[in-house]
Amino acid sequence: MPRSSKPRRQYNPARNRVVVNKPRLDSALRVFEPVFAAFDQLATGEIETVRGAPVFKDWSGEWCELAPAIDGWADCWDRIIRDLSLPIDTAQLRKLAKRLANGVPLVEEDVTSARAVIDATWHAYIRLPVEITRSHAQTEEIAIAFDRMGIREAA
Repeated sequence: MPRSSKPRRQYNPARNRVVVNKPRLDSALRVFEPVFAAFDQLATGEIETVRGAPVFKDWSGEWCELAPAIDGWADCWDRIIRDLSLPIDTAQLRKLAKRLANGVPLVEEDVTSARAVIDATWHAYIRLPVEITRSHAQTEEIAIAFDRMGIREAA
């Protein structure tokens, strides 16, 4: 059959649609659950400590120091914010992490303003494609590994 007499393919708009893989709600809750639990503890005014440093249970169920974790969370979200131009400011997270690291007593407004940033990151996370957040999280893990090896400038 000559090419000119072949029937044309019928237009199907679904064939040209780009599928954006957004996180499911249960997996998003699994990512944010330790962070929410730590901020819930901070809101009560009491938090677990190990050798005087505030700690929380991380994603693997191990105790993790809270101040560096919040700082790492802010670093990762700063990467995402720069890349996608999101209207989120992580300054309150950094302020809270610095206060926790230095042992400065927290004020209720410090915790509530940092929790508002966490809530803003939650709303952004459930709308972002999984590939973007995964890529930035891996980049942050690499930066942490470089920092541990003492070659932070190369990252």
